[in-house]
Amino acid sequence: MPKNEQVTLFLWLPGLFPRRVSYWLLIKGLVSSPHDLLDGTTTDPNLSIVRLNLHMTPTGSIVWESNPENDPLPTEISTSSPCLRIRDTETGNERWVRESSSIIAHLEEVYADRGPALKSKDLLDIAATNDLVGQINLSVIESLTYIRHASPQFAAFSGIKEEERSQAAARLGHQCMVKGFLKVQDWAGDSLATTGWLTPGTDGPGLVDANLAAVRRYLELVYGWNIFEKEELKPLAEWYERFKGLSWWGALEERPNVHPPELKFTIEKFEV
Repeated sequence: MPKNEQVTLFLWLPGLFPRRVSYWLLIKGLVSSPHDLLDGTTTDPNLSIVRLNLHMTPTGSIVWESNPENDPLPTEISTSSPCLRIRDTETGNERWVRESSSIIAHLEEVYADRGPALKSKDLLDIAATNDLVGQINLSVIESLTYIRHASPQFAAFSGIKEEERSQAAARLGHQCMVKGFLKVQDWAGDSLATTGWLTPGTDGPGLVDANLAAVRRYLELVYGWNIFEKEELKPLAEWYERFKGLSWWGALEERPNVHPPELKFTIEKFEV
């Protein structure tokens, strides 16, 4: 990283997509522990974390409160988290990256000489990694289609009227999600067989693993939903149990109040 660059992450730590960044930071060693992550402390003076707290207005709009307060996330830049700012300390020029998978892919390049390698240097492995991350993101979209139409609670939260919900759309979304995860499982088959991890060409968990583990954990916390419950997804279910064995998992993901109770929905009320 150039010495004149200051990198800042804006993270709502309980969120699905910020979780990808949190997992990457911990695996990479750019935060020493879950305690340091929650405190916003990194191992690089050029990397800072602004922790965001979410508040809902009476009209349903999201308002972010930042910690530290003197560095808010500008609404004209983004209204969602995560977000990455790269600031040139000499010129004051800023550039922004807004999508979680892009953020950790960029940071992995920036910090290629720090910690374990979370992606391969082989060009074909890199292309395969991009395939896997892209398919995971498509499967997330399908899971949201399912949730929006299967859950009256989440439909109302999303602004979908009762008459606009469709059980057929819910079933199709679920089917497409499972098919998508089967692709991920198949495409990562060689890596799973040789290293036990999803990311091609790495010795341990990498970018693909961080991207998918965050999805699996978040949907479990918010809905009580195991997205790998189908028997045909057993290899992914076993991989997830392996991921939960990482040294920092318990302190981060099994602490009290790991997710705001007011933002939980129960899968028992899903109608499909």
